[in-house]
Amino acid sequence: MLHFYTPSFADKPLFPSYSKYFAYEYFFSYSVLWKEAIGLTICKTDTALYMHLDVDDCFLLPITDDLPKAIAELEAHCSESGQRFHLECVPSEQALELEKMGYTIEHVRALDDYLYESEKLIHLRGRKLQAKRNHISQFERNYTYSVRSLSTKEMRDECYTMASTTWVDTKNCNTKEIQDELRAMRLAFDNWDALGLVGMLVCVDHHLTAFTVGEIIDDQLAIVHFEKGDTSYIGIYSVINQLFCSQYLSDVKYVNRQEDAGVEGLRKAKLSYKPDLMVEKYRVTRQ
Repeated sequence: MLHFYTPSFADKPLFPSYSKYFAYEYFFSYSVLWKEAIGLTICKTDTALYMHLDVDDCFLLPITDDLPKAIAELEAHCSESGQRFHLECVPSEQALELEKMGYTIEHVRALDDYLYESEKLIHLRGRKLQAKRNHISQFERNYTYSVRSLSTKEMRDECYTMASTTWVDTKNCNTKEIQDELRAMRLAFDNWDALGLVGMLVCVDHHLTAFTVGEIIDDQLAIVHFEKGDTSYIGIYSVINQLFCSQYLSDVKYVNRQEDAGVEGLRKAKLSYKPDLMVEKYRVTRQ
């Protein structure tokens, strides 16, 4: 039977150090930032790295080079332990392989990750992205602003304060999801160097108006973990998105801006940037 435990920084070498998958759940930073919110535990064997989410009583795709062997090992564990065999967030390539092995797969659109070519986010060329260019031009005409790297603890603390006050105030609610995100953000700021994060902030007249936090996996993939802005400054999100990509991600092919969680406004915003690739994710169960 597999034995699961809460991951720590000692477990970082167990996770992919390159873009083996494009889905962001399969990188070490996800296990650190969200383990409390989702009750994530892991188990490493000679065959695979297994991840279980208590919040949904499910497993993620085993990280392995031998999927049939890993699934057999996981099936044996479920049979012996009584846990249900249920996988979430399985990328399409592996989901189709599991379907051929006799499992039932179901596409979960709300969990699909949005990927954009960094070159597109930097230059915003073409008629379809004209509105984004207009937002940036309007911002630059209306405001005097400066850009800084999140290079110090003091800057990151200021960003957290902004997120937990100004940004939360715009939501007009204080849900578990918001508190989970703030907790993950706090973990990111407190473990900045260990997680290898990069970030920047935008100030208008010395007032913090937006910040973003990301991670460069390799030359194929970067992940945007957090992006918060004060929407009273028109165009702020278009500005920080473009500036972050141009200053930090220009050598990366794809930028993963995560899923929309089925939130209509978030989906509309992500689609407005015309994603170049959707990382489709599937639910996998027994037939």
